[in-house]
Amino acid sequence: MSPIGTTFWSDTGEVTERIIDYYAARAKGGAGLIMVSFAHPDYPPGYRALASLESERMVEGHIRLVQKLHSYGAKVGLQIMHSGRDRISRELDIISASPVRCVNVSGLASPVPRALEKSEIREMINRYGVIATNAKKAGYDMVEVHCAHGYLVNSFISPYLNKRGDEYGGSLENRLRFPAEIIKRIKEVTGEDYPVGVRISGDEFVEGGVTAADSPIIAQMLEEAGVAFIDISAGMEEVKHKSHDIMRSAEGWKSYIWEAIKKAVRVPTFAGGGHRTPERCEKIIAEGIADFVFLARQLLSDPEWPIKVYEERLVEICKCISCLECLAFRTGRATETHCAVNVALGREKEFGKIGPAQVKKEVMIVGAGPGGMEAARIAALRGHKVALYDKRSEIGGNLLLASIPPGKDKLLWFRDYEANQLSKLNVTLKLGVEVTRELINETRPEALIIATGSSPIVPKIPGVHNRNVLTAWDILGGKKKLEGQKVVVAGGSIVGAETAEFLVDQSNTVTLVEMLPKIAGDMEVINRRGLIEALEAKRVTMLTEHEVNEVTDKGLLITDKSKGEKRVIEADWVILALGSKPNDKLAKALKGGISEIYWVGDCKDPRTILAAVYEGARAAMQI
Repeated sequence: MSPIGTTFWSDTGEVTERIIDYYAARAKGGAGLIMVSFAHPDYPPGYRALASLESERMVEGHIRLVQKLHSYGAKVGLQIMHSGRDRISRELDIISASPVRCVNVSGLASPVPRALEKSEIREMINRYGVIATNAKKAGYDMVEVHCAHGYLVNSFISPYLNKRGDEYGGSLENRLRFPAEIIKRIKEVTGEDYPVGVRISGDEFVEGGVTAADSPIIAQMLEEAGVAFIDISAGMEEVKHKSHDIMRSAEGWKSYIWEAIKKAVRVPTFAGGGHRTPERCEKIIAEGIADFVFLARQLLSDPEWPIKVYEERLVEICKCISCLECLAFRTGRATETHCAVNVALGREKEFGKIGPAQVKKEVMIVGAGPGGMEAARIAALRGHKVALYDKRSEIGGNLLLASIPPGKDKLLWFRDYEANQLSKLNVTLKLGVEVTRELINETRPEALIIATGSSPIVPKIPGVHNRNVLTAWDILGGKKKLEGQKVVVAGGSIVGAETAEFLVDQSNTVTLVEMLPKIAGDMEVINRRGLIEALEAKRVTMLTEHEVNEVTDKGLLITDKSKGEKRVIEADWVILALGSKPNDKLAKALKGGISEIYWVGDCKDPRTILAAVYEGARAAMQI
């Protein structure tokens, strides 16, 4: 298990029962090595994504954590990481090799960092040594120094970030002096036989940064400095869509980086980034691309991945869909770490082991989208007799539409996982059936879950019912295929933006119109960067801060909000992507009619798959 941040430490960086439960689930699931993250020198109070281990009083908690993981047979390492110029906390001193500010993947800039003085460099080296000493006392089998992603140590290695004129800047030997001295210090205080590894960015993907040609040389020099293993990542905050694999990333696309470093060194290498299938992982090992495979988010979505692979239960794996909702706490969209497809992440006490319900009931679930499917799975696990209804001929709900745009096919992994689970749990599927109040009265379920999803908003603007008007749902659902047409998409949210990319791939000329300042502003920011780059590369015209006024025979009449000027975007077709509304007609008709009824997902309020899945699970746990 690769080091990956969560919000499960305490406000003072101490070990909590929640962090123990979280890591224990992965150890129990069969991970051979778990790399715990992140122990931070100069810990910023209140930031629960980081651990503190500079104080002796913190050791006891880590002993409990390590012993728990060891009890399941896992080896345990600790990653030491100083975030440097990446301002993860307002309480943190913003420091770096040089005053080069961090501009993150969504374009937000941190304050300009101050360059570390040489006396502070020596102090920081000692801090790493203290944490490593305490890690060894706590029973950690090894430590890893984070030298990637633009964080503090990487800011010395990277020519993009290091502009120093002293012995810590300039030549590659000078730029590697800081990490080499950290490694030397750790080995001095822990012993020569205590394993110290590093994480490096094999390619930083920024102009003037470390390239895939540089990293094998860097790896060799770190090997000479005494590292026991090399954990290979990539990128930095500016290009986080390349360090963190997004939905449109092909599995294994970083193989050329891993392989080049593997060939350059004798110490073991770890390949990290976007692994989902055992076939791909096996290929990496069999072809000598790396010595070990690091799983990160795949172990968030399914902590039992190793056991399921070992036991050849591959269809039971809940694959990570790369939505990156687990990182929403880093981008301000959430305060907690959660997983869109695994409600048990961070809630291991509540959902990790689902026991039988005290009273078994007949449960009717209306709507087989993400919320309805998960509600059916959890309810069936608890021993209820479950029937899942949907007016469509297959399960999946709006995932079936959402999976159509380029790079979105991973969404069907979750549908396929749920389909397998529902079959295994003998959930009765009633497909092609539109549920009415009369059917419910006839069926007389003891508990009812409404998960009827949402549908597109068609606003009351002139011309909206013209023959040249379709919705994004019509396009993605295959109601009408457009090819070689001039198209304008009204609404630049995630749905409109993804529909625009889908249409341009069908050889259409596309203009995208959004009233707000940003295209796809409602999208998770790291995946958004990949989408925007794709729209730019495919020459989609993107207009922001323009208001939609009227559909005409010639196209779409819009107003530039900053100038007040009106103009017509000429188009053969106008595609509406102006939001969605709850399908709540059935839910409203049933008010007061049934004693135990729950509403989940978009039929309450159109939101994300994460919200729908969680609400479906919660409802099933309440029955």
